[in-house]
Amino acid sequence: MTTTKETVTEEKKQLQNSSLLPEDKENEEDEITLEDLAPDGGWGWMVMFAMILVFVTAFGPSSSFAIVYGDFLEATGQAGTAMTLFNSIFMITYSIAGLMTNMLLKRCTMRTVGVFGAALFSILNIAMAFVTNFYEMAFLNLFQGVGLGLIVTICNTNFNAYFVKKRAPVMSAAQVIIGLGGIVYPIVIEKLMKIYGFRGTALIIGAMSTNCIVGMTMMHPVEWHTRKPEDVRAERAREREERKLCGITSTNRRSIDIAHFAMPTKTRWSSLTSLKGDGGKQIPLLIETLKEPAKRVASISELEGKIYCKKKSGSMRELLTRRISTLSSSSVTNLVTSIGVPGDIKHFEKNKEKKNEKGVQVSIGDENIEKGAFKEILDDLLEMSLLKNCCFLNMCLGLSFMFSSDFTFSCLLPLIMTNSGFSKSQASLAVTISASAELASKILLAIFTLVVDVKSRYIFFAAMIAMAFAKLGYLFYSSTLSGAFIMIAVIGVVRSWLLVPQPLVVIEDISIEKFASAYGIYGAISGVISILFGPIVGLLKDWTNSFVVCQLALIAMNVLFVIPWAIQFLSVDLPKRRKEQADKVAAETSGLSAN
Repeated sequence: MTTTKETVTEEKKQLQNSSLLPEDKENEEDEITLEDLAPDGGWGWMVMFAMILVFVTAFGPSSSFAIVYGDFLEATGQAGTAMTLFNSIFMITYSIAGLMTNMLLKRCTMRTVGVFGAALFSILNIAMAFVTNFYEMAFLNLFQGVGLGLIVTICNTNFNAYFVKKRAPVMSAAQVIIGLGGIVYPIVIEKLMKIYGFRGTALIIGAMSTNCIVGMTMMHPVEWHTRKPEDVRAERAREREERKLCGITSTNRRSIDIAHFAMPTKTRWSSLTSLKGDGGKQIPLLIETLKEPAKRVASISELEGKIYCKKKSGSMRELLTRRISTLSSSSVTNLVTSIGVPGDIKHFEKNKEKKNEKGVQVSIGDENIEKGAFKEILDDLLEMSLLKNCCFLNMCLGLSFMFSSDFTFSCLLPLIMTNSGFSKSQASLAVTISASAELASKILLAIFTLVVDVKSRYIFFAAMIAMAFAKLGYLFYSSTLSGAFIMIAVIGVVRSWLLVPQPLVVIEDISIEKFASAYGIYGAISGVISILFGPIVGLLKDWTNSFVVCQLALIAMNVLFVIPWAIQFLSVDLPKRRKEQADKVAAETSGLSAN
């Protein structure tokens, strides 16, 4: 133990005497992370408002689609097939647009892509009021998916770029407000149907969707509103003064740094003092499993870029401005790596030279790598490392089957109720009850996420199982109106615990620069699942002329990935969690020994 202490002390002295590494106080003052630069407010609140506006006007009427177009589709004699086929056609272009968004954002401004998508969606939504047959409706659904795929991906990507520390509670609050739209729309649509009929109501819904264009004009790129490094340093200085007044010293910080050097290289924490080895050589840290979820947005290259040289705050702002100015104003993906933390130019060049040796760093700035045209397009569309990640694909498949099942059930619910002998007014009331229960549940979920720290995937997993039981309950108790309303309310409660965590489940274990690609890949997988299995469910209904068989098929899709997810949690997540706890105990023990 004495030898270990001496070794640690020597390493500590070497680092403090090195010209490439400032003292602890200077590091604490100058180290700037993505979490520090993210606005976490400011114009981010306008981005949240824009996302709410888009989602309410785009998705609010979806639960009442069968109420508006039900009679029109029943006249064809293939209402079940038509509903599921429309969903599948829509998902084809929705998924393709989701994949293309990442590529388009590198070539066009964010608001240009967003406004185009919103205009396309709203114009086609207005045109839905003038359809005369089944095929025209299918054609419009095909291209509506393009517009909605673009705007949804932009909303999610930009929201996550603006909010880092407050992401989960702000998302929960936004979902609560969006839930209000789900309550209002069915009530309004029912009254509009009585006054204006099918086509007049469809035209009003289309006109309301033009608000998506307004929402997209508010999607400023996050680099326009990043915090200034000097403001971050000033805030930290105030915090240090407050800690001094409270009698808190920096002794614990230094003891923790010493403990890091006493640990094996693979388990060192990502503090500044553990980023340098002997002789000033850089040691790449694979710390993904050691970082808190809120810190996982930083790539390895960003972590290594946090080492500062002799040049201090005078050149920092200048270098940050120079690096941000090289960005396209639309590239959210490039933004994350480009505004990470400005380091010295020489250190940046070293990272660039070692890129091929390390094989895990994300490229920063302008890199002129000779590629074929096809490979370049493929790289823009897909992040190949995600396609090789079995855990990520398992999550995407589970999400896709779950939402394909639930979306189909929601669309068919008014038809299921009218087929059981209930009136359209009662079906509309059922949709309103579901939306009201969903809103109340979202409020409870927002409170739950503030009190309990649990991964989004575990919340989603529990809700996935609960949804299967809720839909089985509806199947058994829907013969009476009160039973149907109660079980629909239960389904609405559970649905909120699926909808709110879903965007976070996709990105939970990946860095933020891969988010656009991750969501695009998830959208593609979801589209394929809907295309393959959606029409099968509709054909089962028309073939058997029974909604019971249809509901059983949807429940089977609901629980299909419960076992694969459980296996992943037990074989991957549980050992990882135990290792993190063991490393934490080892770090604390080493810190006490060093003292």
